[in-house]
Amino acid sequence: MKCGMYELDITPALGYEIPGYFEVRIADGIREKLYTHAAYFEDDNEKRIVIISTDGLQIPDSVNEIVRPQIAEKLNMDISGVLTCATHIHTGGPLYSWDIFSHTDETYLNFLASRMVDVAILSQREKRSVTIGYTKGYDDSIAHYRDFVMNDGTYRTNPGIGDNKKAFGKIDPDVNVIRIDNVSGGRYGAIVGYTCHTDCVAGTWYSSDFPGAMKETLRKLYGCDFMPMFVNGFFGNINHIDFEKSSHRVPGYYKSMGRRLAAEASRAMEFAELKTDIELNMISETIKIPTKEPDKELLAWADKIFKDYDNASVDDRHFASEARHIKKMGAQNIDIVMQVVRIGDLIIFASPREMYVEFQLMLKEKSPSAQTMCIGLANGPCGYVPIRELVQPGIYEARLNRDRLIDEAGYIMVDKLLKLAQLIR
Repeated sequence: MKCGMYELDITPALGYEIPGYFEVRIADGIREKLYTHAAYFEDDNEKRIVIISTDGLQIPDSVNEIVRPQIAEKLNMDISGVLTCATHIHTGGPLYSWDIFSHTDETYLNFLASRMVDVAILSQREKRSVTIGYTKGYDDSIAHYRDFVMNDGTYRTNPGIGDNKKAFGKIDPDVNVIRIDNVSGGRYGAIVGYTCHTDCVAGTWYSSDFPGAMKETLRKLYGCDFMPMFVNGFFGNINHIDFEKSSHRVPGYYKSMGRRLAAEASRAMEFAELKTDIELNMISETIKIPTKEPDKELLAWADKIFKDYDNASVDDRHFASEARHIKKMGAQNIDIVMQVVRIGDLIIFASPREMYVEFQLMLKEKSPSAQTMCIGLANGPCGYVPIRELVQPGIYEARLNRDRLIDEAGYIMVDKLLKLAQLIR
């Protein structure tokens, strides 16, 4: 078994728009540099997988459509083995067009695409014989469920602290770790997966958020040559704020999250069963899923917002405009890349969009392998995919954007992933 890891700086210049909020933010500082990381795997049969994790809100389709085929060609591998994903930081480069608040920038998109291709090539050049082991830790204090049922029977996302309410569901507390050691001895790197919205910092300075703090902590523990990577799970309805126990964001809290995540990943790694005779496999399929169209009630609501536009909230103005736009354009069929890769006994389900955590739990329950992890925002952009039960007024992720898929989308995607997994079990 061979593996190579590499990282490249993708920190944008100051002055770019920072996407993620209902406000215009212009970058004027740097808390931490941003990176794209790659882990390249190759088995004795010359099957190849490369996982690329990038600090950004998303990776747009326009970038993936360049990056994935180029990497497959340059690394002489099947495109089904090329997995790209974003950490989903809300303090990154101009990778998302969001109403009047942020816009993608062609210069930065081209720069990012070239960096992602380069980091894959360089990771392959770094390949060496390794031992690999999958292990799993546990932390239920970092992430929190953010959709609630109120005492009056209504639903709300991120309700006020102290309100009478109950979280609708549960988080996934698993800390997934792929430990990678040099055969000659010593730690080489690790891929750490956890499920939580990466939105802890805010402001107008670039920041790698808690994944960056996690990587910094692991390097302090294992040395500056250690190569840590972070991949996010299906985090659509999970964030860092505990609305049940009245804890909220405080300055520097993301660093505490990163240190705690690193500590649990490090603890778990001590129990990893390392192997050298690992086989790889991969499969992917692009399916089409239509976008959701507004109903009469939503269009009537949009009309009311436009009649009293000046007094409407910023987010209501946005969603009213989106409803009208979608009605005018009609339903669109969106390409969705479904991917499953296998590293030894470990099955990795990779899906674009901000899937709800319930879909991740479904996949783990029905997976053909006891060793299973999920990677969100993979091979495609962001956009919420909620469960049926939470397509409710008051639930933020259920509101209609032009990239919002039909309500059955998540179930279609889970079914496809499970069918693909059966083919490479």
